[in-house]
Amino acid sequence: MNDGYVRREIKVLLEKANSLKNSDSQRTIEFSNDALHLSEKIGYTLGEKVANLYMAYSYYSIGNDEKALELIFASLHYFIEEGFCDLIWLEYNLLGIIFSELGDIEKSMSFYDKAQIIAKEIDLGKRYDNKATSKKSIMLTLNNIAENYKLLNEYKEALSYSERAYDIDSLSDYSLSSGVTILSLGEIYYLLEEYEKANILSYKALKYMKRYNYTIADADIYKLLAQTSWKKGDYAKADEYFYIAINLNEKESIPSYKIDALLSYYEYMMERKRIKKAIGILINACNVSIEYKQHEKVSEISMMLSIFYEKSGEYESSFRYMKLHYKYEKKHLEDYNKNIIQSLNMKKKMLEIEKENNRIIEKNENLKIESQSLQMLVEKISIISELGQKITSTLNEHSILDILYSSIKNFMDFSYFCIGLYDENNSMINYLDAIINGKKENIPALSLLSKPSFTKKCIESSELIIINDVSKEFPKYINEGAFNNQLKLNYNAEINSLMFCPLIVNAKIIGVMSIQSKGKNAFTPYHIEMVKALSSYAAIAINNSIKSMELEAEVKKTKEIQIELEKLNKVLLSLSENDSLTGISNRRKFDIYINDVWERSIRERNSLALLIIDIDYFKEYNDNLGHLEGDNCLARVASILANLNNGPYFVARFGGDEFVILLPESSIDYAIKFGENLRSKLKKLNIRHEFSEISDRITLSIGISSVFPNENITINEFIRKVDNELYIAKRNGRNGISADVY
Repeated sequence: MNDGYVRREIKVLLEKANSLKNSDSQRTIEFSNDALHLSEKIGYTLGEKVANLYMAYSYYSIGNDEKALELIFASLHYFIEEGFCDLIWLEYNLLGIIFSELGDIEKSMSFYDKAQIIAKEIDLGKRYDNKATSKKSIMLTLNNIAENYKLLNEYKEALSYSERAYDIDSLSDYSLSSGVTILSLGEIYYLLEEYEKANILSYKALKYMKRYNYTIADADIYKLLAQTSWKKGDYAKADEYFYIAINLNEKESIPSYKIDALLSYYEYMMERKRIKKAIGILINACNVSIEYKQHEKVSEISMMLSIFYEKSGEYESSFRYMKLHYKYEKKHLEDYNKNIIQSLNMKKKMLEIEKENNRIIEKNENLKIESQSLQMLVEKISIISELGQKITSTLNEHSILDILYSSIKNFMDFSYFCIGLYDENNSMINYLDAIINGKKENIPALSLLSKPSFTKKCIESSELIIINDVSKEFPKYINEGAFNNQLKLNYNAEINSLMFCPLIVNAKIIGVMSIQSKGKNAFTPYHIEMVKALSSYAAIAINNSIKSMELEAEVKKTKEIQIELEKLNKVLLSLSENDSLTGISNRRKFDIYINDVWERSIRERNSLALLIIDIDYFKEYNDNLGHLEGDNCLARVASILANLNNGPYFVARFGGDEFVILLPESSIDYAIKFGENLRSKLKKLNIRHEFSEISDRITLSIGISSVFPNENITINEFIRKVDNELYIAKRNGRNGISADVY
């Protein structure tokens, strides 16, 4: 087999991979991997690098950013060296997307700037793919820049970029993006609360993405359709579209998209007051976050669950999720430090690539200094992780203070250190011991309602305050009188550099850490980054300490109340799920039960059958004999329904004189026999009914249908079918059964 034949085979494999990279990530990886192995065998470097690029896109799509970046760095320098404009654009664009996912918007925008510059050269420059165009590349980059502005909550700026991308795409009937620009514009209109526009664009995006087989975005479209239907009050469609979106995410989705979809579904269910379902979804989101090691999301969601269970009086569950929150908040901070290292290493690699091509490092002294600073941070960042573990390993507030003081003292010089805890209800700062010139001293509490102060400014702004020359910089924050007062409160010595760092947990300020030094320009960028990282650990450790003490006290205090509440909950649950007259299940419980059986039947491909039962001429019975006799009749019929020896079934009062019986894993024939047996049992009960037009005894009309549930049939449609069969049974003279398969 000659090299020419193998190259043609590689080309075919790469074309298949390219065509599938937006719809089937796993097959894209397989085709690219095959192309890579063949390229390595014959020493075909271009084939190797393109295979790496296509695999990078697919690994990003399945949430493996680290692998995607590794493959990009394995090929980018080669594409730059060989001058393939379209491939360079693809890699810069993908780097912009990945850094956006990592939260480094500044670096992401930097790559998008590079992508726009190289995109303009594609039409006249060297290309690997002859179908690549400057117009398409510019359009996609503009759309990605809009996504960054969405993340920054700058929706009007996002709209500007998105509309530019949309206008370019519309000229080619949206084939340039396969409809992505339509979806992106719809999402922005949704964020701007223009729900009708968002809804229209959602349907339009679905149409074009199906036309161009861009199935990887289907889940996002259905999520937006669900959200817009929800906001418009069309709950039936919202239910349907959320169901589709969640199922599509199960097949293939970036983990963060999957979790965000579940959280949106949870918010919808909470607004609909479907609390049990909502909490089930939230627990699922928590489990998915754990599965994909999304530690920040686990921390956030477990806190939401803890708060819910606390309000519900389920304190053990609340305590369990609070512990899970603390555990994953710590993991999140560890991830944060790892991400810093990873981000710094990636920046180093990018600097090396740029240095190799145009010697930027040698020509630009500022970049050289930055490279050295990055190297220093990579070498020192392990210090933060080690110190963070020490801080979060204790629940004693004073021990936390000591560890922080000694830790920070190791890498910077200062004279004053303290931590103040924020009492929001009373607008007070309550200080732990301050350490002044190496000695602990008590500091009185500070009222934030009194004179201005740096601490008050830090609390109000939720931002780090850095002052390296206090005599020049303090007026930006407080007036001269307030500043002099603060000097007296701290210590009688001149200070020139001050740092006030907010301690934040879950977007809530719990305190302030202050570091002050006698020297000017005491705080370098390195010091600031180190303190910011340690402050995150400090906030968690202090919050853990506070919450731990509160929870321990609350658990002791409410143990007896909890037992009583559990008893009461059981009673309330029984009342909420059972009909008070007949003692059998009510309509609410039936709705929950049929929904669970329906979903299980879809998974297991089983049929189910439903009977709707009506007491013939019950109104005449009730009107002539009185409501007490009528209630007695309903109770006796319900007793018959609830005590049939016909295998597993579910019975409930459907409303008035109607009852329903659900038969899981049952055919129409079995359901008819069941109904006939029921009529025989009732006949033996021999309840007199002299006001019936068809018998002198109570009789029943029964509608029956069976179905194999699937995504194309709704529960309400099936119930309507059974109700129609009941109508036919009544129309045919009552005292009988009408049945038909759905």
